[in-house]
Amino acid sequence: MNALPPVWEAIPRLALGDWWKEEDLPLDWGRYLAPGPLEVEVGYGGGDFLLALAERDPAARFVGIERFGEGHRRLVAWMRRAGVRNVLPVLGDAYILLNLLFADASLRTLYVNCPDPWPKARHARRRLLTEEFFRIAARKLSPGGRLFVATDDRPYAEQAAAALSRVETLASTHPGSPWTGASPYPVRTRYERRWAAEGRSMHYLVHERRLPCPT
Repeated sequence: MNALPPVWEAIPRLALGDWWKEEDLPLDWGRYLAPGPLEVEVGYGGGDFLLALAERDPAARFVGIERFGEGHRRLVAWMRRAGVRNVLPVLGDAYILLNLLFADASLRTLYVNCPDPWPKARHARRRLLTEEFFRIAARKLSPGGRLFVATDDRPYAEQAAAALSRVETLASTHPGSPWTGASPYPVRTRYERRWAAEGRSMHYLVHERRLPCPT
């Protein structure tokens, strides 16, 4: 049982995804969650993967970043029913929130599962898996921290692999191959289950922050 009050008491405005806008930044996560390693999922959808991880590792702290209100509302409702204490959701753009809410070298793990590939060229600027995003991720990960990316879209996986190869502070844990087809996760995401049922291949890119980030 947590020594701290539930997140509902620590943050009365939790149902509002932008509750963080009234807080000092970067956030002191110890004000809201018990001490423990900090893990983040970008684009948590309905939150099933995030909550499954939190249930498996109650000593860790999990933060979900989502840009769509429907997913945020589903996760908040699920948290209420389950009495979850080690998860906090925030609503907004991943580029902005990773930069603002988290101190450098503070994350043990960062997950990005099946982001929209925006396959049309005119939508390319909306893609999340860019060199800029990965450089932000590298800065926020602690030395030895890991970045997990999963996508069923091969061209998007190729783009992500090329972008990651230019980020000198991230090193692949599967050298010799741009990705692996074997899931590195202890639980399966909703999309993984759906794509497996349809016979689609998944592409997992796992990178570790092994070098100090430049100041």
